[in-house]
Amino acid sequence: MKLVFLDADGTLFHHEGYIPESAIKACIQAQKNGHKIILCTGRQRIEIFGPMLKIDYDAIIAGSGATIECNHKIIEENTLSKEENQYLSNYLLTNNIPANFESSTRIYATQYTKDTMLKMVKEQCVGKSEEEKAKHGLTILTSQITVVDNILDLVYNKVSVIDNGKTPYKKIQQDLSDKYDVIPATFAPLGKESGEITSYHINKATGIDSVVKYFNADIKDTIAIGDGFNDLPMFEKVYFSVAMGNAPQEIKDKADMITTSLDDDGVYHAFKELKLI
Repeated sequence: MKLVFLDADGTLFHHEGYIPESAIKACIQAQKNGHKIILCTGRQRIEIFGPMLKIDYDAIIAGSGATIECNHKIIEENTLSKEENQYLSNYLLTNNIPANFESSTRIYATQYTKDTMLKMVKEQCVGKSEEEKAKHGLTILTSQITVVDNILDLVYNKVSVIDNGKTPYKKIQQDLSDKYDVIPATFAPLGKESGEITSYHINKATGIDSVVKYFNADIKDTIAIGDGFNDLPMFEKVYFSVAMGNAPQEIKDKADMITTSLDDDGVYHAFKELKLI
């Protein structure tokens, strides 16, 4: 039995709202062959719905390690500490940086952030039909936001910083990397200068530890497939790692194998190469 950890956006899930049929068939067949399929994503648990549930995952690691669900039961929840939350919230407010404050049950933001995202939706969906616009990942994310006036008292496990054309990602990383794990965003529609901020003690690797323990498995039986910077802890933890063909070169350089892109049946080809199906 192998435990296969799959990233969502850019690996399994296209930001325009679908999973390739080849990937769905590969996951279902691998499960029939006795393997465990685990979704390992930066998305929060509430963001996993619709087409993403065409696969009946054996486990889900959501929020980049914040929420662990095995056999459809939540077994672990992690958040940033109160001190981490307040420092980070103050920094983003002081610098007028739009951001989503994510928990397993809600995504919070100020009206300024939501307005910024609505503008991005309009720009990215030019020429699309209303049906295509409704399925776009940024449209769905924006619709899930709960607008709040006060973010200082929120409890959350991750922050997604939005590209507002003013504050470069490198500046945010430089200011915060001594206290937080700051990486480029793994959800492309948030913009080139967007990023993700989490605690150093919450990541996909810590989530993998929990899932391996739950299934009483051996780390030598673990495989990970991903395409983003938040997949690097996952690559370092598992026994064998696979980068998608659409991944940045920095991610490919850390992988044991490179498959084809999401649009070219990358997950299916990886499963075939690894003899999971």
